[in-house]
Amino acid sequence: MAEVFVLALSFPSVVYTVLLGVVLVYWAFVMVGVIHIGEGSEGALEGHVDGATKGMLEGAVDHLGQGHAGDADLDLDLDLDGDDSGGALAAIMSALHLRSVPATVVISFIITFSWLVSVVTMQLLTRAAPAWVGVALSLGVLVGSFVLSLPLTSLAARPLAKVFAPKHAPAKSDFVGRTCIVRTGTVTAKFGEATLHDGGAGLVLRVRVEDGKQLGRGDQALIVDYDAERETYLVEPMRDVLNDK
Repeated sequence: MAEVFVLALSFPSVVYTVLLGVVLVYWAFVMVGVIHIGEGSEGALEGHVDGATKGMLEGAVDHLGQGHAGDADLDLDLDLDGDDSGGALAAIMSALHLRSVPATVVISFIITFSWLVSVVTMQLLTRAAPAWVGVALSLGVLVGSFVLSLPLTSLAARPLAKVFAPKHAPAKSDFVGRTCIVRTGTVTAKFGEATLHDGGAGLVLRVRVEDGKQLGRGDQALIVDYDAERETYLVEPMRDVLNDK
């Protein structure tokens, strides 16, 4: 346990440790209701993660650069001011087919898996070949952990797409073809109401019939058309529909 703690606070795992801390704080705020998913929270988390990443990488580069001042082959000139982070995140989510999952969830999975891969990899390397562990290898683990986290994120987050799928209310025209029960004493070309069972309390619809048709309370009717201008449904008595067949 102590070894894992030391590795988590050492480069390169410390980068993901700090980001994981940001993620945990974010989800703590979500749990207590301070932040709500989908209400601008994606931008907030992305901003904090981006700032923490830049700060940690700059500190790591300065530390490693000072520790290898005499090494002429060491070049740690990193571009930390890229303006395409938002586009990169969108491209990653599209490639992994995760556009239906909130960005905050995707970022959280990526950081968590990156941290796990980084810590486990560094633990194996320090045990198997401690002499190989250096700046170049540490940077490789930093990048490799992120790359390996992408397919893991895809596997973990895809099943959540159904949970976050938007629920759209049915359009009024969607009721055409369904049956309803007349709730008024009669239905005419100018008056009438019917109840449509929708799996809940039911919907009350304004219904009309063509002249000459007869419908009374409790009769079943088939919705055959919707008049958007008058917001009424044209219905046919079910007995007439069955007789026609």
